[in-house]
Amino acid sequence: MRHGTRRTLAAAAVGAAGLGLLGTTAATAAPATTAASWNDYGASWNDPNDAGGISVYEKTVKYSNSESVMAQFIANGEHLTIWDDHDNDRKAIVKLWVGKSGPAVFYAKGDNTETRFNLSYDEGQTVKIQVCTSTSSQAQCSSGTHRGRS
Repeated sequence: MRHGTRRTLAAAAVGAAGLGLLGTTAATAAPATTAASWNDYGASWNDPNDAGGISVYEKTVKYSNSESVMAQFIANGEHLTIWDDHDNDRKAIVKLWVGKSGPAVFYAKGDNTETRFNLSYDEGQTVKIQVCTSTSSQAQCSSGTHRGRS
């Protein structure tokens, strides 16, 4: 059994005990699904180094083992960074929409990597990013709801 699986099972048991789900109520508890264990975060902010530019990030986290994928677009200089901290033997991807074009797709280097891209776009365009654990049909993706501006 992999270390991560043991850690996940132990965390689930502790969580169930803390919620009083052991014993007779355990049968009524809904089984956890893979999708339910992922949570999304994101934000946008005025880039202090780019007048009118708005930087943005999106992240999705699997709480059972603290694995995550994250993408950040920095308006000043149009830099995109992908953090692939999800050990699934696949490259995380980012879908990037700028203005009315896209999505352009960018790939991380692989598990446990940070990948940077130096991009160039016209100023003042709306930017939307979405980060996914892979291109698989089983991939988990962030919501893609946060917006920036180049």
